[in-house]
Amino acid sequence: MLSQELFKLTDARLREIRVVTRPTADGRGTVSFRTFLIEAPFDLSRDLNAGKLMLVETTRPNSYLVLEVIDYVPMHFGLVSLDGSIPRELRKTVLENVSKAIKEGDTSESWLEVYASHVGYVMVDKGDDVTFVKGYVPPVPASQVYLFTPQAYSKLVSSPNGVRIGEVINEGVELRVNLAKAVKYHIGIFAYTGSGKSNLTASLIRKALSSIPDLKVVVIDVSMEYAVLLLDQLLELNSRLVTTEKLPQNEADAGRRLMRTHVIPEELSDLRDRIREGFVRLYRDGKLRKLYVPPQGVSYLTYGDLISMVRQMIEDKYTATSQKPLLQLMIKRLDDFMRDKKLDRDDLVDEAIKEVLDEVEAKAREAGLRETATLFSFISSIRTYAAEASTIRDDYDIDALAVEILDTDESSPRLFVVEVPNLEEARLVTASLINNVFMRRKRLYSSKPQVLFVLDEAQEFIPFDAKQKDYTEMSSSAVERLLRHGRKYYLHGLISTQRLAYLNTNVLQQIHTYFLSTLPRPYDRQLIAETFGVSDSLLDRTLDLESGQWLLLSFKAALPEDIPIFFKADNNSDAVSEYLKKV
Repeated sequence: MLSQELFKLTDARLREIRVVTRPTADGRGTVSFRTFLIEAPFDLSRDLNAGKLMLVETTRPNSYLVLEVIDYVPMHFGLVSLDGSIPRELRKTVLENVSKAIKEGDTSESWLEVYASHVGYVMVDKGDDVTFVKGYVPPVPASQVYLFTPQAYSKLVSSPNGVRIGEVINEGVELRVNLAKAVKYHIGIFAYTGSGKSNLTASLIRKALSSIPDLKVVVIDVSMEYAVLLLDQLLELNSRLVTTEKLPQNEADAGRRLMRTHVIPEELSDLRDRIREGFVRLYRDGKLRKLYVPPQGVSYLTYGDLISMVRQMIEDKYTATSQKPLLQLMIKRLDDFMRDKKLDRDDLVDEAIKEVLDEVEAKAREAGLRETATLFSFISSIRTYAAEASTIRDDYDIDALAVEILDTDESSPRLFVVEVPNLEEARLVTASLINNVFMRRKRLYSSKPQVLFVLDEAQEFIPFDAKQKDYTEMSSSAVERLLRHGRKYYLHGLISTQRLAYLNTNVLQQIHTYFLSTLPRPYDRQLIAETFGVSDSLLDRTLDLESGQWLLLSFKAALPEDIPIFFKADNNSDAVSEYLKKV
């Protein structure tokens, strides 16, 4: 017998298993899901809700299939054969009697039909403990059903010593997650407008900053809302509010302009004066910076860039045949030089490149090339760049921002809200910043600080149809690189969007923790269902979620087991409001 403290034995029994097959979201195959039909006493309705976890005995000793309630429908004996062939007056009488019986509490002929889906786990009872094993074992027909108690949620679903992010819906139990691990394996937040994406994103940021000591967070903000959503964090932590817009001229201008340009949530509208005072404090404390964005977003040249440029010249049909062997020689000498200096493609070109350029230029003169040759012009331009590369500028640019992000000093900023309202410019900044941080971390490897890049409105940065002309190709490549390879360099990502269908699918495959709310389009729900191996019906329940309610799906990251959990997120605005009322 299972522990009655953790699992409640009911009179409900498994009646039927149905298998539903449909085409995959991409139309290239099929996928099947099982739906479990359970017959339950009518009075069990008080214990049931969508998302409720239950167990049924399997054909293996001491093992139980873990199911999740999708829906339940009240039934009555009088309705079983009631169809259009029965005279109308008789149908009316039966319906009235059924309604009366249920209202008066006579449930002797009533029951519930409960629809549940398999969450991908089998629970094994070891007597003094239980364990979850990934997989499927056929359940015993007509076996009794156990329900998870609140104690079971606390013990088996929430992460021990985890960070609270909300409460399990209808259970009154805190949902605690391993936020450090969730950040490590990347996070995705997907929901339609009005579901509370920004609220949840801001809440996770503040909880991550408070619970992961060596973490820094960089928010790319195109909607101009996170300075308000994280105002208390900007004021209390070492931080930067970075903008591509013109900086305020004085304190009064700071309060006036920042209030005019930033989105203020309805829940905080009564605190506008306090928010204005907070903006003035940010200005007074010197936390505002104007970000210079260079043309094309790139202010540096790597050896990989240089090699690509030389190869393009070799492949160019307009490059003179006499110059191509010398360009091939340049690539060979670059290879030798990088081997000797232990450099890789991400290292920056500096004045040390002079020895390679001198040799190639000397060979060109020996070959009798004219001074007007393209090769000489190219070498001259690289010399000029290398000489200028060492020049230190006072501008707060991508380089300076990247240096601050990776600074290990305790007094360095931990939170960066980078406001770039122009979308094309935002993509340039995102790509350049991620690549710059990546390059510096590779050159000087360290596990500290960890860096979390947050991209709201992710469909603008990583679309499935990325183009060169609007810089989506550049930003998509950088974000994909971050999510594919960032983990081993302690660089992580959190993306948020309304539409999964618009995203680069290569990016989606790298995310281990999904927060899902209302997704009206079936394709989006189907894509998630296939990714995590859960039923379409379970994802369809997200359509009924209220603002601030979420389905958490995590693959070996946020939760002890990969069990889907419906929860109500803590309200970020409450934390901001509480802070502003105190200061």
